Amino acid sequence: MEEIIEPTQKSTVKFSRKFLKIALFPLSLTFTFFITQLYFSSKMDEMRIVEKELKSQLALQLIVAQKLDIEMNRVEKQVNDFDKAHSSLFNAIVDIEDLPQGEAFRPDFVQKPNLKGASVFGEIELRASYLARKLGKQQKFLQTFLAVARDKESMMESIPAVCPIYFSDLKRVSSGFGMRKDPIDSTMKMHKGIDISAEIGTKVYAAGSGKIMRIASSEDGYGNCIVIDHGFGFVSRYAHLSGFKVKEGDEVKKGDLIGLVGNSGRSTGPHLHYEIEKEGEKIDPKKFIKIDLKGVDTY
Repeated sequence: MEEIIEPTQKSTVKFSRKFLKIALFPLSLTFTFFITQLYFSSKMDEMRIVEKELKSQLALQLIVAQKLDIEMNRVEKQVNDFDKAHSSLFNAIVDIEDLPQGEAFRPDFVQKPNLKGASVFGEIELRASYLARKLGKQQKFLQTFLAVARDKESMMESIPAVCPIYFSDLKRVSSGFGMRKDPIDSTMKMHKGIDISAEIGTKVYAAGSGKIMRIASSEDGYGNCIVIDHGFGFVSRYAHLSGFKVKEGDEVKKGDLIGLVGNSGRSTGPHLHYEIEKEGEKIDPKKFIKIDLKGVDTY
């Protein structure tokens, strides 16, 4: 027999359900908030761990960056030192037609990067790129130079490309190439070489291999003078000597002793007057005396 629910009972049941829902709502909110707090608290802990790891990695990267900076400074110094040697070599052989000419061929012409505003790692990247470009040009120069040197070893040995007096023995270049006031008659004259001050008796060496073309005791004011024909269009002259160590017709090699510094001829003091000709034209010897005889076998 079906149970009959009175209207009053139905109202009571509906009220109880509604009351239960209202009573449980704050509890459900509290539970949800608690679960949410637990979730975000867990996430915050994870974020703190990640932040700590990132800070640790950043600190390690900064240490690496500092070490890279120190190493880069060392490499840059070596590259710059090589540039100096390269420049001397370039100046000595720049007249050889087989080699490329101009600033774009030279490592010391690579433009330095603008590091203003760059980050630590950005600065390292810019400097690394700069050094890579310089090293690339240095490599290109050496490859080209070595190829020419292999083909023209005799020519490279013959070019008067070293100072004829040891750097340690010379005092200074007392007079340069070009127009100057003559030290004896005070008139303006072309000085066809350079004057290297040194003590009387200082040894003078052949700046390049060749043949003794002429030895003279008084030649147009040069006094005791030696002229070497190096071939390939190059001739060198050594004047105002106090003595000779070779004779006409002798074959000499770069670094061979040929004479002694003196004060002979039209001279106001002990020095070596040094000239270089290329294809019959006088050229400034200054760029040819930047390499010392130290690296050359002298006899």
